Amino acid sequence: MFTKLDRSDAKHKLFITDACHSGSMLAQARSPYEITLGQLYDAYALAEKGSAYLTSSKSEEVSLEYGGLRQGIFSHFLIRGLKGEANYDGDNIVTVEELYQYVSKEVKKYTAGAQNPSITGNYDPGMPVAVVRTR
Repeated sequence: MFTKLDRSDAKHKLFITDACHSGSMLAQARSPYEITLGQLYDAYALAEKGSAYLTSSKSEEVSLEYGGLRQGIFSHFLIRGLKGEANYDGDNIVTVEELYQYVSKEVKKYTAGAQNPSITGNYDPGMPVAVVRTR
């Protein structure tokens, strides 16, 4: 499966899975955004070509769910990270490395270390994956 993704002509690829044992798969004015599309495109242009594989757990682990979150724990923190909580440097662009660092930290903390997301691939850590809405 990953071979097909790697052969894709797309410059930047992000593959996310949220499943048990998933690690084994290895505009300016009036805009809700503070950055322009040009800034986002510039960030993509600067990022090197590559593929990132972000998995919800290691190969020997289950991906946990908690009813109070109304989804899997990994998905909960993934969504929060994409909405901006992973924007550690405050530039309103969430990079794949910022997203992984945030999700990994929060999932490990929430599960007391029972679930450990992983990332692998030949990706540029600065590859943009989200733009943060400001309103």
